[in-house]
Amino acid sequence: MNHRTTPDTTISILWTTRWEIEISIMVTFVLFLASFQTGANAGEADSPYPQSPVFAGITFDKTTWVKAAPGSDQFGTTWAADGNLYVSWGDGGGFGGTNKKGRVKLGIARFEGTPPDWRPINVWGGVNPLSKQRAIPGKTSSGVIAIGGAIYLFVVEEGVWTNNHMWKSADLGMTWKDLGPVFNEPKGAYAAPGIIQFGRDYADSRDDYVYGYTNKAWRDGMALFRVPKTRLPDRKAYEFFAGLNSAGAPQWTADIAKQKPVFKDPNGTEWGATCVFHPVHKRYLLAVRHSGESGEWGLFDAPEPWGPWSTIAYGKDIPEWVGTPDPKGTGRNPPAWMHTFPAKWMSPDGKTMWQISDRSDVFNLVKVEIHLQRLEAPADTLSPIASMQKRLTIDSRFAAFDQLDLSSMPTGDLLARHDVDAIPWRLGSARK
Repeated sequence: MNHRTTPDTTISILWTTRWEIEISIMVTFVLFLASFQTGANAGEADSPYPQSPVFAGITFDKTTWVKAAPGSDQFGTTWAADGNLYVSWGDGGGFGGTNKKGRVKLGIARFEGTPPDWRPINVWGGVNPLSKQRAIPGKTSSGVIAIGGAIYLFVVEEGVWTNNHMWKSADLGMTWKDLGPVFNEPKGAYAAPGIIQFGRDYADSRDDYVYGYTNKAWRDGMALFRVPKTRLPDRKAYEFFAGLNSAGAPQWTADIAKQKPVFKDPNGTEWGATCVFHPVHKRYLLAVRHSGESGEWGLFDAPEPWGPWSTIAYGKDIPEWVGTPDPKGTGRNPPAWMHTFPAKWMSPDGKTMWQISDRSDVFNLVKVEIHLQRLEAPADTLSPIASMQKRLTIDSRFAAFDQLDLSSMPTGDLLARHDVDAIPWRLGSARK
């Protein structure tokens, strides 16, 4: 694993003797490396973007892994006005159902509570649903959004898969109305959009627009739309990302033929991308699969929906069991996709999340720890040498060191003058 760095790394050390410095730095550095061995790995070299300046990596806690809804697939989530998550699914009986039992083409469930104490309830379709309205054909995948006290679905036309209709429920899933067609574009662009999810009932959104991605415009790139919150069913109200101007601000066009990629990966950008705004760290978390049947995917972050993008984890950074096909799955046993992290289930300190995915037509849920780049050595961690330590701060928001060469460490007097350039660091290869 090659970790990346930039010249922004700063080290401030105050001690008096060389051997005290060497012991303290080596102990801290070993603890730092240990954190990466447990799964908080930076992105691989083949990621299209540099390492995140905010996040060092993620760890998936297999002991928390839960499976449900066998036979159902494409679990899109949104946080509604009543405080619950609402989850769409397709081609199964939903929660408590199977591939045949309660099977519908499209269903909606409600998730009450927070993992590990949560409860799924089928609202529309599936086994024992609350709604008596007949389920409809089609899929919605990540095209589900709760806003203004209602829930909206971009429903793809079954068997065609290149166009969609907008459906709305004003009573949180109990009754639904078809608002008419929205997208019918070349290559099926935005037929199944990946809507950016924000907070409860779209709280914390950056402005008065709804944003959504598509991978259909290019094999190795994704496009982005925006539409006013109050005009979701109106195709004429949609604008498309057309690049950045000289000041770095996004440009928008009503002509979809003039849109430009907002995200690129030469390894591929595949269907099922999801994006959620992290309210604590103020970053957009974008999950994109890139490697076909292997199930490999990447998790990226950015300060805005249009970037600039950086990498949290990519490819082999992520455990195989999170993405590969499930031997006990149903249907054609596909690998996992639609990896998402509901904002409702993010911890107040911003470090814990819960990941949802569709792995081999089965609902998967697992606890995730997201690791920050800033590294500090608490006093109790270095208790064996606490009496000699005056101060140690390593600010590595942009860095991870492959190796520290202490063979020619300067004296304590030199370090006391903060002559950091005299320290013989040997740094690993950096992302450009």
